[in-house]
Amino acid sequence: MFLSKRQNGIYYLFINDEHSGKRKVVSCMTKNKSKALKFLATYNSQSEIKIKKSTSPKFTLHDLQTEVLKFVSDNLRRSTGLIYIRVFKHMFKIIGNKQLKQITTNDIENYKSVRLRVVNKTTVNIEFTTIKAIFNIGIRFNLLESNPCKSVKKFTIPQKERLCFNDLEISLILSKAKTSMFQNIIRFALLTGCRLNEICNVQWNDIKFEENVINIFNKEDFKTKTGKLRQIPISVVLHKQLKVMFEGELAETTQNELIIENDFSLDNYIFSLRSGEKLRIDYVSATFKKLLRRSKLPEKYHFHCLRHTFITNLIKSGVNINYVKELAGHSDIHTTMRYIHISTDDLRDAVNKINI
Repeated sequence: MFLSKRQNGIYYLFINDEHSGKRKVVSCMTKNKSKALKFLATYNSQSEIKIKKSTSPKFTLHDLQTEVLKFVSDNLRRSTGLIYIRVFKHMFKIIGNKQLKQITTNDIENYKSVRLRVVNKTTVNIEFTTIKAIFNIGIRFNLLESNPCKSVKKFTIPQKERLCFNDLEISLILSKAKTSMFQNIIRFALLTGCRLNEICNVQWNDIKFEENVINIFNKEDFKTKTGKLRQIPISVVLHKQLKVMFEGELAETTQNELIIENDFSLDNYIFSLRSGEKLRIDYVSATFKKLLRRSKLPEKYHFHCLRHTFITNLIKSGVNINYVKELAGHSDIHTTMRYIHISTDDLRDAVNKINI
């Protein structure tokens, strides 16, 4: 059992439960160290001290922001952290720096209405999900007792088409790619279903040729979407491609005078600039968009459609949906189900099997 002062200035009592092994956090409800020590001295581990609501501290949205952003910085991806920062900015503008216990369901509904004037429903839903998570974190840190988002619903959004490429379109796109590196990126995406952020962060030491797997996991400057390690089996076709790329790296390191200064290392990114620097996501995305335009394909297509194509091809090949979920790195089977495409041709083949 020990005391710790958080960034908001409040002292907290940390208690290790000998039976469950879990740590319990109790707010001392004060920023004064002597009062916190007194709280510690009088605390009874068998029955938690009940403090009257009249004496409870008046935590504000600003206090919540301090705790949440620290938690997010330590535990979530940088891109996710930027979403939290943006949402807090809008919350202060729309709701104001209210005491947490004064924030109501009406405040959240008002937030949705105000934001809907400038962004679409999908964006508002993402922000609402973030707000709900913010208050849940606050509950964990004993800053508030209940979540004002509890009875608020997301906007209903019509199901969005999951775009994927057919074999002819893939061949066309590959033929328009000016470099072998981009051809390899496209094939890698189609054979692994990796997200663009994952592709840009794969290093040679993540590829285990002996075990025939690619490890996708958190790194110092990269976090997976689910935060979990994922192993992607290397198919026969992908194995050949990676071997050619790997041998090419070794050959360039020893023969090409332009890069002979940069000794080959397993820490190298498998897709990188000539300097060895890893590719930026926006650069790959923009370059792929140019390929699509050169291929005369509709503007609605984008790089992520390669991932859709991978998942769709697995489904069409009769792969068990639970296997597809694991290969795609989804945390929820319902996410995988939304990727299933049933084309008119598929339906036609189905009805043609009926013979009366």
